Amino acid sequence: MIGFETDLQDLRDSAGALQDAAGAAETASSGLRGTDVPVAGGGGFLGGLAGMFPADNAFGRSLGMPAVAAAYNDHLAKIQKLVAQLHQTTADTSHALMRVAELYEQADEDSKRHVNRAAAGLEGN
Repeated sequence: MIGFETDLQDLRDSAGALQDAAGAAETASSGLRGTDVPVAGGGGFLGGLAGMFPADNAFGRSLGMPAVAAAYNDHLAKIQKLVAQLHQTTADTSHALMRVAELYEQADEDSKRHVNRAAAGLEGN
């Protein structure tokens, strides 16, 4: 490229690799769905009876660890949010690199046309 020290194919390759990484992050985000741990209890009529019935969650009906289940769910929600952000920012970066490659390519073509016209004496200085 005239005037640029960036190889367009490198930009495109980087954008493709980032798009692959975004796909992996999206897959990871999808994989996190459904891994929540229901916490027995809460408000309302049945919530008031929660102490009478064992917690039905991944920590066992007889373990009775609703605080642990709630902490797990809180942590999971934060991880899901971060993985979703990773997917979005990686995809955005991939698109941005592709756009940069397009802009560099257009600038390179414009520069070559300008040089060719100047060499042909069609442009006055």
